[in-house]
Amino acid sequence: MEHDVFEILEELEEIVDRGTKIPMTGKVLVDDSQIFELIDRMRTSLPDEIREAQRVLYERQKILDEAKAEADHILERGKSYVEKLAGENEVSKQAQSYAEDLARQAQNYAKEVKLGAVQYTDELLQRVEKSVGETLQALRKNREELRTLAKQDQREKKVESAE
Repeated sequence: MEHDVFEILEELEEIVDRGTKIPMTGKVLVDDSQIFELIDRMRTSLPDEIREAQRVLYERQKILDEAKAEADHILERGKSYVEKLAGENEVSKQAQSYAEDLARQAQNYAKEVKLGAVQYTDELLQRVEKSVGETLQALRKNREELRTLAKQDQREKKVESAE
């Protein structure tokens, strides 16, 4: 998906490179139908990137849910252990300590998994954001160049018709 957009941008660059140069203007004439076709292809590629970002968010939530379920499971094990050993005072204190330790471990594990998932998701979304931003910037630049060429063609036609 990301490669599709970059491949389309490379095709766009090739079209501009192969375009007819207008002397002393630094401008290039290109076939607008080719440009519009590439823009349409780029539009169809972008939603895939957005779907990928949504998938990443879903995976993040799934990881968080699994971490919470694991923490709950650990807590339940600790509670069961405490109840089993509650008959004796010293054993009961040890069990309570063990349960509290398990609870701390579970909470720490859940925090670590959550932090890792958040960082991973942020990195992926940052890459997608950068890719989309670069694509949009290139599109805006190309559209502006096309508008400039169109305005220049109109001015040239007016000058020709006036002569």
